[in-house]
Amino acid sequence: MKQKIVVRGPVLSQSGYGEQARFAIRALRSREDIFDIYIIPTAWGQTGWVSSDNDERAWTDQRIAQTHIFGQQGGRFDMSLQITIPNEWEKLAPVNIGYTAGIETTKVAPVWLQKANEMDKIIVVSNHSKDVFEATNYQGQNNQTGQIVHLACQTPIATVNYPVRHFEKEKLDLKLDYNFNYLAISQWGPRKNFDNLVKWFLEENFDQEVGLVLKTSVKNNSIIDREHTGSRLKSLLRSFGGENCKCKIYLVHGDLTPEEMTGLYQHPKIKALVSTAHGEGFGLPLFEAAYNGLPVIVSGWSGHCDFLYIPDPKRKGGKKKPMFASVEYDLQNVQKEAVWDNVIQADSQWAFPREASFKRRLREVRSEYSRFKRNATKLKKYLIENFTEEKKYEEFVRYTIGEEQFDATNINVSLEEIPKISLITSVFDAAEHIEQLMEDVTRQTIFKEKCEWILLNVNPKGNNREEEIILKYAEKYPNNIVYKRLPTDPGVYGVWNEAIKMSTGEFVTNINCDDRRSPNGLEIQAKYLTICPDIDLVYNDSYISRQSNTRWEDLKPGSERYHFEPFSKEAMLRGNQPHNNPMWRKNLHDKYGFFDSKYRSAGDWEFFLRCTMSGAKFKKINDILGVYYFNPRGISTNIENTEWKEKEEKEIFTKYKTIFENQ
Repeated sequence: MKQKIVVRGPVLSQSGYGEQARFAIRALRSREDIFDIYIIPTAWGQTGWVSSDNDERAWTDQRIAQTHIFGQQGGRFDMSLQITIPNEWEKLAPVNIGYTAGIETTKVAPVWLQKANEMDKIIVVSNHSKDVFEATNYQGQNNQTGQIVHLACQTPIATVNYPVRHFEKEKLDLKLDYNFNYLAISQWGPRKNFDNLVKWFLEENFDQEVGLVLKTSVKNNSIIDREHTGSRLKSLLRSFGGENCKCKIYLVHGDLTPEEMTGLYQHPKIKALVSTAHGEGFGLPLFEAAYNGLPVIVSGWSGHCDFLYIPDPKRKGGKKKPMFASVEYDLQNVQKEAVWDNVIQADSQWAFPREASFKRRLREVRSEYSRFKRNATKLKKYLIENFTEEKKYEEFVRYTIGEEQFDATNINVSLEEIPKISLITSVFDAAEHIEQLMEDVTRQTIFKEKCEWILLNVNPKGNNREEEIILKYAEKYPNNIVYKRLPTDPGVYGVWNEAIKMSTGEFVTNINCDDRRSPNGLEIQAKYLTICPDIDLVYNDSYISRQSNTRWEDLKPGSERYHFEPFSKEAMLRGNQPHNNPMWRKNLHDKYGFFDSKYRSAGDWEFFLRCTMSGAKFKKINDILGVYYFNPRGISTNIENTEWKEKEEKEIFTKYKTIFENQ
């Protein structure tokens, strides 16, 4: 079943975040067999909106309109992907993914960490952003309790870089006076250190036949902004005495198509890209220049380091070789004018390129151009081979949907290859849940083709409500449902043992009357066991519901997640990781016996510990596939059962702790 994913971000904005949003859309569209995509467009600052008239824009407009209709009809999403700064992340769906360019400084704001911890996953565009997120922490004191509180990012983060994109160059009518020109591309603001770039260029090349092409704007690509940007540049040149220089500065302003940008990068008179930026979340213009073969002059700090270095087998310890003209820099506190409340911290730092080093690099690239061009050519080849759209789209989709679920959708396993699955259910006092339970299980994507469902009823003979409903579904699915009433109640684990002995499937899973599953949950679990013969059991996280009969599609945005640890013997001692909806190989019972029916609540934990300590291997699927009802009347959740329940658990823990310590 496809995942309904809503993408909220500046998908039509002419900005870095706009391009980031469009990359995300393209990645998701590469797997429309997995995703049903919805779009909520947002603005980004005062930047303009793309005006292109192509198939991608038409598709985007159609999905925006469809999303509006879907929302009006009360539709719900399975996932959200939110492309913006973390301050604006919120819970919109059962699974929420924050996707940000990250940060150019040495630390993120406290609110970023708070918002990050509300997400299920985070994607950033560079390892710099990931490292800063993970390294930032704050410590404070609760004014009421005096307790020391630590704030750090607890949500898993992945880095997915941008891909190389190929466009035919379109010739630009640039009237450049000289054959050697540098190119600078950025919005004019404090982070880009633009004033120094112009000043240092003028001072270094005052009497030289060299030019600097500035593709820039102050806010957007409007006509008014062009006038404002031009006036600002003239004012800057006057203040630096640039009007009397032999060197030339050219302003390029306005919308350029990808083909025109390629023509700019590949212009025969443009020889290198230069930047004096204090930091980059990724540095898309630097990346585009690099894969178009331009030498790059920039400091070796922040996001662009992901693509300006290449592996060097001659260097020890896996160190990479810089393939750009690296400018020396100092890390210093950000300027006051760059501080942005709840985004750029006043006590954070970023890189300040050294003037002398930058000027020296300008000279070296001109005087030794063939050397820098050779490195740029090698870098271009590396990027084209390793930063392909196919690879980056796969990385993005794999992390978005989850490693195991992605593998399950990509493995070459036909329905015929999946073995039979036996579902086992103990029915007792389940009138409140039985109708929806039958509906929930029979709609599983592989139920009719691959499942047998054994339901054993231990209710008093006079209670026929459950039986009536079960028999109704058994008549509809005579080849799948096996129903039997037991004369006595042997306890939940005794019922499970009886059902397993009746079962004919290769895989087994317990179906609890008050829990629910994602519609493709059984398929994902079964596929994973099919392709991993060394794994004996798979399990996953669930959502917690405080209301009975909460179906998968009825989950509210931000529903509480029941987290379980990755498998290990130590983790199994700490708690029952498989918990309420695992799937295991039936042959575990041939090897290690059945559930111990003397236990009333923890018999599954005891059995799974018995398997684990004997060498069985379990695997956590890192996605949410179930809904666990925290039933106040349930055997394991009823507070009236606490005393005997804790006694059971202590007995089991003591037994297997001793076994573990003696292994």
